[in-house]
Amino acid sequence: MQLITHSTNLLYLLNFSGSSGFLIRGENKNYFFTDFRYRQIAEKLEKSNTRIPFEFVEMDKNFKEKLQKICARSKTIEFEANHVTVNGLNHWKKLLPKKKWQTIKNTPEKMRLTKDKSEIHALKKSQQINGETLKRIKKLCKPGLTELEIAWKIKTIGHDLGTEDISFEPIVAFGPSSSSPHHQNGNRKLKKRDIVLIDMGMKYKGYCSDMTRTFFLGKPTTQQENVYQKVLDAQLAGIAQIKAGAKAASVDKAARKSMGEDEKYFGHSFGHGIGLDVHESPNLSSKSKDILKENMIVTAEPGIYLPGKFGVRIEDMGRVTKTGYENFTKIVK
Repeated sequence: MQLITHSTNLLYLLNFSGSSGFLIRGENKNYFFTDFRYRQIAEKLEKSNTRIPFEFVEMDKNFKEKLQKICARSKTIEFEANHVTVNGLNHWKKLLPKKKWQTIKNTPEKMRLTKDKSEIHALKKSQQINGETLKRIKKLCKPGLTELEIAWKIKTIGHDLGTEDISFEPIVAFGPSSSSPHHQNGNRKLKKRDIVLIDMGMKYKGYCSDMTRTFFLGKPTTQQENVYQKVLDAQLAGIAQIKAGAKAASVDKAARKSMGEDEKYFGHSFGHGIGLDVHESPNLSSKSKDILKENMIVTAEPGIYLPGKFGVRIEDMGRVTKTGYENFTKIVK
């Protein structure tokens, strides 16, 4: 039997988004446990078309006995090692003593690697909202506004356009702050001729988007223009390697080769998978062992960061196809 506790996997398998619940997956039947707060939701989901069928079991005063009865015939319980702490595992061992505990081999994350039509639609819509939000944000970027103010406007505009939440806290970096890949927004005010780096994401039906654009408030310097072009060329070089069957590492390596000597200023991977979580497999890095498959959704986000001066990152998101990459990101680079 399998024990599924990770909230994102419960959302994927059962469409359950509550804060309390777990799933027991058996060979012939699945059991979802949650408490009285989510009873009506669980009963509704039990009758709906979820990815796997299940029987709802309420976590009441007889919860332990119910759990032990369901798991009585199973000698081994598989669990999500990446999502269960040592204390958490000890808790489960007390609830289900005399069981052999081992890591799940066929994890829900493996099921989530490739997306179906409904997931692809949601991811496209999510990135569409993301792009439209950034279009409006760029028009609002005037001298005197702070990074924190722009970050707040990203959230409010995204909400107005139909997002249910942000994928992550937006990164808004002005001037030299753009040289820090994961800059923390502050009270620095936007100035004339500043470089602006914005990394942002929205959610639609639970699915995340991710996009980065770098632009200039005024005319860029020659060095800034050259670095921007190098990053854009590197992104295109990496994207050219994306297709079903390709090695994820080859994508990253192509982008780095395109950068030449400036590759030393590119300190993170070329991209990553995305779905219900903003960071999923596959990992598009030079050391990755992943092989790309059709209908994986991946980002393409090379960057060059010159310490204390400025940084440029360009990030798109799209679908791996049999022959290439369907880019979901339509906003101008």
